[in-house]
Amino acid sequence: MRVRREEALRYLGAKGAPDAQVEALLDGAVEALNACAAPRYVALRVPVEVRGAEVSLQAFTANSSALAARLSGCSAAYLFAATLGAEVDRAMARLFKLDVARAFALQACAASALECFCDDSCAALAQECAREGLFLRPRFSPGYGSFSIVHQSDMLRALQADKRLGLSETDSHMLTPLKSVTAVIGLSAENTVCAVHKCAQCDNLTCEYRKEPKP
Repeated sequence: MRVRREEALRYLGAKGAPDAQVEALLDGAVEALNACAAPRYVALRVPVEVRGAEVSLQAFTANSSALAARLSGCSAAYLFAATLGAEVDRAMARLFKLDVARAFALQACAASALECFCDDSCAALAQECAREGLFLRPRFSPGYGSFSIVHQSDMLRALQADKRLGLSETDSHMLTPLKSVTAVIGLSAENTVCAVHKCAQCDNLTCEYRKEPKP
């Protein structure tokens, strides 16, 4: 799987250039990930209606100024879900009992691989939409900004993610398998790229994994 090593290092909390030991950890983690990951995604195109902070996505309605801003000018959107599969969770669980350093390295590489897989999947969707003269907006997930994580349930239900991806949620709306994501992706007739990184929309300003967009 494609992994951004600099991103994986950030998830690991590594500072500066990695030494040989860290490089070896990453190499082993990527190899383990390639052996167990089964990446899949689903996407459902729905009409969009924005009224103030209220956003109607056919399958559900959300009251979120952040989501409304992301979908301003969009007449449609994709409901999107992706996962690396349950085997990645099992591999991480086994490693946490045997070698914590390797487990954290696998976790970091899996997080980066999921982002890469989502980027590649969205690029494929963008190519399809380009034939209609439409452009994709950046992904925006429940739990960011004012887009409540409770809408995770609406997303999974609309996408039939349990049947199609084996994707479910806990009572606190966290996804299982862990290395999974849901998101709303706006479709617009105008090629107006939102430059705001998803972390900049999050209220947790003290998160150690926070990454601001480059100027």
